[in-house]
Amino acid sequence: MPTGGELKFEVRNDAPTLTGANITFTIDIILPDIQLVLPNGEVVWRKNCFVNGIQHHEGEPTYPQESTDEQNEVFPDGSPLNHHGDQKSPYVFVWKTCGKYWQVSDGLSSSLTISTVDIPLGSYVMDVVIYHHRKRDRFIPIGYASTQFCITDQIPFAVTLTQLNNEEESDQTFIQNRAIVFSTVVHDPSSYLANSDITFNWDFGDGSGTMISRELTVTHTYTKTGFFKPHVLIQAAIPNLSCHTPPLTAAAVISEDHAGPVQLISPESASKDMEHSGSFSADMKTAPHLDTNGVMDLEAIYQDTIVFKKPRPSNSEQDCVVYRYGSFTTGITVVESIEDVQITQAVGALHEQNTVDYTISCQQSLPTDICTALSKCLSPGKTICSAVSTLPACQLLLRHLFNDSGNFCINVSMSNGVSVAVTSARVNVLIGSRFIITATVAMVLGILAVALAIGILAYKHVKLYQPLSEISAAGMTHSMPSLLWGLIKQQAALKHSVLLYRAV
Repeated sequence: MPTGGELKFEVRNDAPTLTGANITFTIDIILPDIQLVLPNGEVVWRKNCFVNGIQHHEGEPTYPQESTDEQNEVFPDGSPLNHHGDQKSPYVFVWKTCGKYWQVSDGLSSSLTISTVDIPLGSYVMDVVIYHHRKRDRFIPIGYASTQFCITDQIPFAVTLTQLNNEEESDQTFIQNRAIVFSTVVHDPSSYLANSDITFNWDFGDGSGTMISRELTVTHTYTKTGFFKPHVLIQAAIPNLSCHTPPLTAAAVISEDHAGPVQLISPESASKDMEHSGSFSADMKTAPHLDTNGVMDLEAIYQDTIVFKKPRPSNSEQDCVVYRYGSFTTGITVVESIEDVQITQAVGALHEQNTVDYTISCQQSLPTDICTALSKCLSPGKTICSAVSTLPACQLLLRHLFNDSGNFCINVSMSNGVSVAVTSARVNVLIGSRFIITATVAMVLGILAVALAIGILAYKHVKLYQPLSEISAAGMTHSMPSLLWGLIKQQAALKHSVLLYRAV
């Protein structure tokens, strides 16, 4: 018979939290397999079992409820207990940190959200004690858990770098002359920065200058190879909710009902009616005449100047905006990619029957792996991959053994852990005759065949026709195709080419 099990608790939070924002703590009670939660929230035994020597029966409540007066129920500290609707919450969670505590009545899952305005910067631990509520003032502790959180004045955010057709982005290696996408995610679960003006100051580390943007996603293309350190500085101008615009006073508003008539006066009468607040005397010092042809002593000019400092308003614009910052720096490597992959040649092997050698070339970066897929063009074939040894140049020889005649399609892909390049070709194989025709050569041979037919018709007029002798289907034939074959196989592979063998 089962022996029950222990309760488990998963407690977490959404830190790091920017100072002034709200932080949320969440806890889940994980029941053992022997216990079951009914739709009404009650926990019962799933089957008959023994726990601490006591037998329990299937369907029996795990924590028997006692009749209580719900209107007079209280928390462990004696404060009134509030219910969520008509359903009674069987658990009480007492959270405690920084000398304060909070009590929450809830089900198997609960959360607590608090403000960080009065919490100093630093790292803290939130403790939670879980009680099962039996009756009005009876609480049975069933577990304890804790979680660590931190309050910071730096904006928490993350930056991810992605690039199209990049084989492995996690190694921070990217391809030259191809755009890199910088995606920024600001960690703000409480929406504290929802009404803020957020700007990003980007420096990609390649001497291209600084870019300022309000977008979460930007792109940049590195035109040179090497190691770079992109850097971004984020600034958030946060409105201060405690700062309010002062209301207009009655003296600052003039209505049309109290406005008097407009009277035009002359400048002379205006100067007569003007009342001076002081008088000028001959004893007052005057500034010396400025000599535009030389440099004057500015200290002598302004030594008697009096500067009045304008008092700062109690509710200035600087007081109404709070600025927060954050920064991110990473290191990346930019390399060349494999470009312009081509099958430059497809010829029969010199000393092997039914075998075709492909010469494959590429530009810029050298490959480390090559994959080929050979099929009859109508249905996909098997893909074979192999490593490529170090090459002095991006050119190698690929060999295939054919067991059947027909048209074949070959797809070749090269990769080096950063980039992938592909190419394809079509080849016509005639088993036994050692006659291999690529798509390009086939067109040339077609033109030569027409010219040959015209030549034969002209030749019949001057000489009697003599039939050609044939050896065997598997051997060489002394005919025009054999002559062309001899011309084709003169295109030998390069001296430093790598030979990769395939059988089809």
